Amino acid sequence: MFSNERQFDEERGERPARESRSPSSTQRRALKFLRFPRLSKAAVFMLLLVDVTIVGLLLYSLEPLITLLRRNDELFSPRITIPRNDTWSSSPFSDDDDLGHPKIPRILHQTTANSTIPQKWVASQRSCKETYADFEYKLWTDELAREFIATEYPWFVENWDGYAFPIQRADAIRYFVLHHYGGIYLDMDTFCNETIPFEELEKGPGQHYALFKSTLPTGVTNDFMISTARHPAYAAAVSKLPLFYDITRFWAEIQPYANIMMSSGPLFLSLVVKDYLLGQPSLPSPTVQVIDPPDLGSYITDLESATWHKADAHALMWLGTRPWTWFLAGAVGLLAGLYLINYLLLLICETCLRKVPSTITYAIKESKLA
Repeated sequence: MFSNERQFDEERGERPARESRSPSSTQRRALKFLRFPRLSKAAVFMLLLVDVTIVGLLLYSLEPLITLLRRNDELFSPRITIPRNDTWSSSPFSDDDDLGHPKIPRILHQTTANSTIPQKWVASQRSCKETYADFEYKLWTDELAREFIATEYPWFVENWDGYAFPIQRADAIRYFVLHHYGGIYLDMDTFCNETIPFEELEKGPGQHYALFKSTLPTGVTNDFMISTARHPAYAAAVSKLPLFYDITRFWAEIQPYANIMMSSGPLFLSLVVKDYLLGQPSLPSPTVQVIDPPDLGSYITDLESATWHKADAHALMWLGTRPWTWFLAGAVGLLAGLYLINYLLLLICETCLRKVPSTITYAIKESKLA
């Protein structure tokens, strides 16, 4: 049987070379486009300088997030528990503070678009009003919230009206009312099972106290908050809202979830509380405590409706529970970005260098003609 291949030269023991497929013109253009030209030492040094500068600026801009991740256990590790058997276990700060009046005002705050409560929240709202029947109840509708801001914090009205998403206003108002009034804030999708023992929370030393709920991958969430009035952490939050509004407003429609989280949501709150805690004389601070969600199970049930989440939210939340995934994605994105920037810089330099001799030659010819 004869092979379809050419027979090799038995005398010289060689096979004829197979015909190699030459790359198509499109492939050649792509390879030529991606290939770096030969670089001089000066060019290599300049590109390295540019790359180091970019990485340095990136690390500087991301330093708050890096600190949040790196020092999460130190800053936001839960140090307070509320066991189901009604016993109380807390951090060492437990001195009695007999002020003659409640340190934490007995006010329950909730927010909604208007006075008509969506059916899915009727039962949860009723449970909280009944559980905290002895508390003053404040339901902050969009209209009431804006009136409150215009009266008490008029400097924020322009930012308030400029928010791209209603949830940003719902986030912001809870910081303002807790700063102004103090009390407890609960999302509308929170079902209340039992009254939290505020008397135990008030046993700590000092004038101020705030309790937050931890969240993943880092920091605290803003769907459950307890605070004294005029707490410095909330003073910092309301004062920094305009800055974060300016930082995030330009890309609100591009990445809604990340924009909301950073402009007024849990990430914003976590960054503010981080800065506040790092400014304290020592850690942990008696003025701020964090509780683990399971330790609140006998008091509240989070229904987790997340009505404002969109497709981008689910993708980012998936990445948030897999830190190595987004670390790797960030590294790949950084390398790709640096490669593209370097290539564009070389392309620009090459174009400019080509134009310089042409310009000189043209000038010489013009001078001779003159």
